[in-house]
Amino acid sequence: MSRVALRSLLLCVGVFGRAASGLLVPPHRVSGLSRGCHRPANARPGALQPRHVVIPHTVSAEVRGGVTQSLTLGSLWGVAGVMIMLLNAIKRVLPVALEPFASTGLPPPLWGIYGAFALGMAYTEGYKAFHKKFSPLVVARSMTLANSSPIAHSIFAPLYAMGLFHATPKRQRTSWGFLVGIFALVKLVKQLSYPWRSIVDGGVVVGLTIGSASIAYHYVRELRGIPSPANPDLP
Repeated sequence: MSRVALRSLLLCVGVFGRAASGLLVPPHRVSGLSRGCHRPANARPGALQPRHVVIPHTVSAEVRGGVTQSLTLGSLWGVAGVMIMLLNAIKRVLPVALEPFASTGLPPPLWGIYGAFALGMAYTEGYKAFHKKFSPLVVARSMTLANSSPIAHSIFAPLYAMGLFHATPKRQRTSWGFLVGIFALVKLVKQLSYPWRSIVDGGVVVGLTIGSASIAYHYVRELRGIPSPANPDLP
């Protein structure tokens, strides 16, 4: 076998090997590439016709709505940081919420109020506020943190993910209002006496638990290639 023919054979094997290894080469391009390995009928015997073979690069980023979304340490820190905040809040109010279960309990009417308030918070705070709005926003904004993002955005990724800065004016007003409202609610709840504080804290625990699970749910969907339904509201 001549040296030129051997080179032609090796080139064909290399092209098909790369296509079979899953480097994002569509089937119609594989057939086109294979045709590039054959010598045209009018070519000189033994001559190898050069052909450019372009193998596209595999990337770990997705462009959606004009915004590059990627899986980076910054995006992971943004999601994890917000979840840590929520879990810490749950840890702080959970003992008070469980007091009726550890003490002599509550009269049946108050148990009914406890359960009704918990169900109400599960829907209004957990489902409508977190699952439908806040959680998708946190994930969508976190996924815009790329390796080339400003270092401040990555360091304060949880605050960035919540839309507290580097967001549209409307988003910043909404996010800051949401945060201030939570702090105001915490202050008011601390003024309540037993069992009302336990009833309110029980509902808060339910809402925050659903919110934390919702953020994890939307993030896992992103990892599986299902985009968050929220707009990141970048400026």
